[in-house]
Amino acid sequence: MKLSEYLILIIFIFVFVGSLSLGLWQIDRGYDKKALENIFSQRQSLPVETNPGMLNEDLYYRNIQISGFFGKNIFFVDNKLLDGKAGFVVFVPFTTPGNKTILVSRGWIESSDRNSIPELSLPERKLNIDGMIRPFSKDFVLNDEAKKIETNFIIQGLDKELMENLSGEEFLPYVFELSALSKLSLEPIWKPVSMKAVRHFGYAVQWFALSLVVLFGGAYLFTKRNK
Repeated sequence: MKLSEYLILIIFIFVFVGSLSLGLWQIDRGYDKKALENIFSQRQSLPVETNPGMLNEDLYYRNIQISGFFGKNIFFVDNKLLDGKAGFVVFVPFTTPGNKTILVSRGWIESSDRNSIPELSLPERKLNIDGMIRPFSKDFVLNDEAKKIETNFIIQGLDKELMENLSGEEFLPYVFELSALSKLSLEPIWKPVSMKAVRHFGYAVQWFALSLVVLFGGAYLFTKRNK
């Protein structure tokens, strides 16, 4: 076998193994997303818990009601698109009677000016708010610069440590996603999964199909050359 044929064979093997591995990875991701979708659906079907007690992971995705006070700082997370429009996702600290503070996501608000913030007001009295808690997932950003406007901040991504440093408060490692039915809710933007399980399974089929094409195509070419 010539050197060029060895190189071609190596390329075929590399593409076959790579596409097969990517297909298996997509299958694995699909099952993970399916499990999360099932948990989310199951917990969302439970009755509203009006006295959840201490907030913890056992309450993920359950509809709950908590009481407390909104803080003075508002965080505007920049570079968030909804239906092709630019805007901010708004987070506000909320302190419960146990003196624990959680960041409440009010949702998305449109803004074409990244150097100013929309005017938003919140009641200063004690409130009961409805929603659910979810994991606090840090956004990947190239820089963590923040712009302060009065008592509010424009930040580039959701970052618990940065937000604590800016506000001087300590937050629980969860986010309270405000109910879309709340009068304080803006445009809902958060989803439990960014890509549904069925799409991962669809991508897996494409990668497996490519691996079969490479396998049979390579076998045909080398069989033909050796005749």
